[in-house]
Amino acid sequence: MKSVAQILSLLWILLAGVVRAEPPSLAVTHVTVIDPATASTRPNQTLMISGNRITQISEAPPPKDAKIIEGKGKFLIPGLCDMHVHLAGVTADPRWSRDTLLPLLVANGITTVRDMGGDFAAVQDWRKAIQSGRIVGPRIYSPGPMLDGGQSDPPALRAVNSPDEARSAVRDLKEKGVDFIKVLSRLDRESYFAIADEAKKQKITFVGHVPSSVTAIEASNAGQKSIEHIFYSDLTFDCSTREMELRGQAAAARAGHDSAAAGAVRDEANASFSEEKAKSVWQKLVQNHTWVVPTLVAIHTIGHQRDIAQSHPTELAYLPKKLRQNWSVEEIEKQVSPEAAKWYQGQFENDLKLAKSMHAAGVQMMAGSDSLDPLNVPGRSLHEELQFLTQAGLTPMEALQAATSSPAEFLRANKEWGTIQSGRIADLVLLDANPLEAIVNTKKISAVIDGGKLFDRGALDAMLAQARSAADQASE
Repeated sequence: MKSVAQILSLLWILLAGVVRAEPPSLAVTHVTVIDPATASTRPNQTLMISGNRITQISEAPPPKDAKIIEGKGKFLIPGLCDMHVHLAGVTADPRWSRDTLLPLLVANGITTVRDMGGDFAAVQDWRKAIQSGRIVGPRIYSPGPMLDGGQSDPPALRAVNSPDEARSAVRDLKEKGVDFIKVLSRLDRESYFAIADEAKKQKITFVGHVPSSVTAIEASNAGQKSIEHIFYSDLTFDCSTREMELRGQAAAARAGHDSAAAGAVRDEANASFSEEKAKSVWQKLVQNHTWVVPTLVAIHTIGHQRDIAQSHPTELAYLPKKLRQNWSVEEIEKQVSPEAAKWYQGQFENDLKLAKSMHAAGVQMMAGSDSLDPLNVPGRSLHEELQFLTQAGLTPMEALQAATSSPAEFLRANKEWGTIQSGRIADLVLLDANPLEAIVNTKKISAVIDGGKLFDRGALDAMLAQARSAADQASE
């Protein structure tokens, strides 16, 4: 007699075969098309798909042999992109994350991700499996191991403690085929600028944290294409009237491993914010076309871990038992005191203030969740990030752009995906409600079309059931 997990697996295989056996064309009829790339809304459209491409968008009736998806009263947006995830390293173990997190992302309408540091060999295997149709998953861009000072922790972290090591790492990673270079906070100045120079020579993008040894303006001038996180990149120091004084105090606190002193210094930086100084920083980012991925949801989640754990979020069902135990109410309350939670909530509020300031100044921003940090589960977290971006002053259309057309532009893929236009890849999300009226409506997913493959609500639910089964069977 087959187990429940075996039955679910067989059901998913059958459903996957059904959705892949598409007729010559697929038609979404009577739908409102929202294209963030052109900031346009077109009601009562029929969108035609052949293979993996959009072939026509018009009010004309579909061919008689097309498979029809009735879109009356629904809204069609491009597939979403999460520009900051960790799927094959850090908290996510590739031994289970492939079969749990990849389908979870697609079921949440996320058809592209930028994995921000992990096991590149695993990611390469996944990309081949996704492309061949053996597994369901989003398009993945990856830097392989992150570069940081200190000690290596392969496969997710590679130590760089000198300019020679920095240049060697950039050359080696490019040869391995990574999509970009990712830097972290503990790099010394000489190593950081060696990475920047070698990346320019090798014609490969570098992104990441602004190291503690470098200012945001220096990073932007050095060619860093995106700054990840407001909090972890210490942007509050760049906006402080006491910047150099407080940077010195922060460095001393880090050297002494004094977390209380480091927290107090950051609070002083927050309190000495200067709008005028901030504008000078943001103007430089705009001038250099430096993008920012604020990851507001990441810091908000840390500040609310105790509350989130107590709510027993259903998304934890997609994680293995050991991780669920680590994130249980009892464990989280040991790890995060009420005082620490309150402090992080204050940092989130400061991040939100800086995000509002940089958006008003015209800084280009993209949506990223920094999942899989504790209780920051891929899928749901990107939708929460879109809500926080609207709190930072972005309109719903601008928030959609931050998760669709802007990432496509950043990744130089805007002629392929991130927009709803004839000839582009058919990565689409069909919504039951208008996201321009309330961005939270991006969660109301009726169907996902991933590279021309249709996953209706039934297929998405089966996909999620299989992901839950895989999580239950994971060894750790």
